[in-house]
Amino acid sequence: MSTTTEGAVPLTPPTGRYGADPEATERRTKRWYLVCVIISLLVVGAVAVAYGMRSSVSGEVETFQVVSPSKVLIHLQVTKSANSAASCTVRSRDANGNEVGRITVSIPKAPSTYDTIVDLKTSALGTTGELVSCSS
Repeated sequence: MSTTTEGAVPLTPPTGRYGADPEATERRTKRWYLVCVIISLLVVGAVAVAYGMRSSVSGEVETFQVVSPSKVLIHLQVTKSANSAASCTVRSRDANGNEVGRITVSIPKAPSTYDTIVDLKTSALGTTGELVSCSS
């Protein structure tokens, strides 16, 4: 004797009673993973574009000469894109490493290589002539 009836609906537990549906949880996890991957790719792309848009400017201190306790001459050579302006910051330090002078020099729209002598006033005897940074 059989108690099943043709066309009967199988019994299922009530929704939410025994925890979340494993398939729904898996779908939700896959969605979050996909969203995180897309956001990561967008961030990496934005950083790459920002880096690529920066114009490259580089500088180098060729020589420096301590003229007096209040003056250092710095021979600065800057390489940049032709016909673009830039600025470079140079400094001098004393024997203890303390900064005794700093100036930002404007580099005009000129050929790609530009040489200049920077007359840096110092508050004490400077023992170095250093390039801090260059930017466009």
